[in-house]
Amino acid sequence: MSSITEDLKRTFDLASFRQRAKSLTRPADLEKMSEITKRYAREGNKQEKLYKRDYTTRVEKALRARIDKAGVKDRSFKHRLFGSDNFDKSALTRQAHRDVQHDHARRMSQLASSETRELDVLVSTAEQRDATKQELRDKTRDDFQRATDRRARPERRR
Repeated sequence: MSSITEDLKRTFDLASFRQRAKSLTRPADLEKMSEITKRYAREGNKQEKLYKRDYTTRVEKALRARIDKAGVKDRSFKHRLFGSDNFDKSALTRQAHRDVQHDHARRMSQLASSETRELDVLVSTAEQRDATKQELRDKTRDDFQRATDRRARPERRR
């Protein structure tokens, strides 16, 4: 899958779990949902601030790593006219910027997927608990209706 498709899927999943989480009824579940969304919002804001603040430092580190990688001796025998220049400064700088931007996007998507997982666990446990309660209510209602059957004796059927 492409990166755009994955990002779109992740964003849709997060939005759908947030929407499903709004249907929670217990105060403890609502507090937990609020705590999860606030925690990940704080972490996202923190990552954005760090990204903006340390962008140049990160680019320098990525550029240094790119230069080190480009400086490794290649043991394959190529004629120098057919080889490529591994030390193109502008290309290495552009790639370092792309690396930093990609790392930031990956961090943010990991945060979103972690939030989605936690909300999924919260919502699924709440839905299971509600389904169990509903089954118990239905069973007790059916038992009560069976016990209070007011039809005449020959008309009663079980």
